[in-house]
Amino acid sequence: MTAIEKERLNEARAWKTLFFVSLVNSAQAALAVIGIPSLADQLSLSGPQLTSLLAALPIAAGVAAAVAGPLSDRFGRKRTLLTGLALLGSSLIPHSIAEHYIPLLLLRVATGFATGILMGLPSTLLSDTFRKDRQQALSGKTLCGYAIGQTVGIPLGIWLMDWTNFLWVCALYGAFALACIPFAYRLLPNPTHPNHNKSAAKWIANYARRSCETFKDKDFNLIAAASFLSFTALSTFYVSFALWLFSTAALRPSEIAPMYLAGGLLQVLVFTAILQRLTKLRPQLTIAISLILNTLIFSSVYPGLTSLNAATLFFALTLGAVSLRIPGLQYLINNRGDPLQKGLRVSLNQTSSHLGKALGSILGGSLFPIMGMHQIALFCGVLTLACSLLFLRDLFSELNAEQIKPKRLRNRRGENFNIQKIEKWGSSGTHVAN
Repeated sequence: MTAIEKERLNEARAWKTLFFVSLVNSAQAALAVIGIPSLADQLSLSGPQLTSLLAALPIAAGVAAAVAGPLSDRFGRKRTLLTGLALLGSSLIPHSIAEHYIPLLLLRVATGFATGILMGLPSTLLSDTFRKDRQQALSGKTLCGYAIGQTVGIPLGIWLMDWTNFLWVCALYGAFALACIPFAYRLLPNPTHPNHNKSAAKWIANYARRSCETFKDKDFNLIAAASFLSFTALSTFYVSFALWLFSTAALRPSEIAPMYLAGGLLQVLVFTAILQRLTKLRPQLTIAISLILNTLIFSSVYPGLTSLNAATLFFALTLGAVSLRIPGLQYLINNRGDPLQKGLRVSLNQTSSHLGKALGSILGGSLFPIMGMHQIALFCGVLTLACSLLFLRDLFSELNAEQIKPKRLRNRRGENFNIQKIEKWGSSGTHVAN
């Protein structure tokens, strides 16, 4: 086996394993947007209780993401990922016996911790192991698991909810998460980190010093702020749209399943075909285009809710536009800044994203009773437009820096040339005088 064949084999093992990790993690998290509102009558949940159950997972995920990155920098991505899978399975399975609000809330918090641990690790593990020119392609393949988690996992879960309920579907996803652990242990690469050989005290001191540089990085802070705003907009829309489907449109779960099926299929198309053609574009431009598309889609929500078919198309286009920016965002986070701080950057970005999801869940549950669906969508469109401007600003700053750098190099070369000429002339004059 040649070196290239061996590299491709290792790549295939890695992305296929991470594909299934992303699948189960995304399916269980996304299904909650539909599943938890379906429990309102079964568990006699009040409005505040329903909102807290929806917000519990993203809040806990944000807290976990803040810790998971530094821990993965210290102990390795693979070990942290295996821990997250174990926690996900052990927190989802007991959902089947949670028949009251408090136990269910605690389980949603534990599930959120596991979700936060797993969310950013696949792309970071790939970036630790494989070349930069292969990372976006491999991340796109891995993210197909995220898309298919919605394409198959959510409609399958909705179909199962007609036979049982959301709590038992969570237990099934938990069993699948535990089944992934032996495959991940055997097939995933285990890249070495220089931090492993340092004592805990030295590592903490060195890490804290480097962290200050990450916190002061304006480019990274801009990306984190944009992630917060964009996920606030998306979560607000997802929760409001789910409430609209159940209350205003009065649809059954089986009638909603085709929407997620169409959206997931479009996401798979984006990850496997469209993104592969856009890899030559700068990530900031791809992200900005994605956000502008979301803004245009949100601005047309009112005619999109006139029929079930129109709503399905509207929802699928929303998911497709979101998928367009995920690999580029992961690439920026993984490759900007100190490589030894990669986990910290992923953690901070995931924390801002999950906090945005939590705020969006609260806004969606709070705004829906007092505002129309089209008004909420316009509010989300304003947020995504603001995010697109932030990424375009970052793109223009990068282009200007690249234009200034060659000029400085040319000026330095000119100065060196003049200095050499002066030295030559000076030595020549001295020689003549002598």
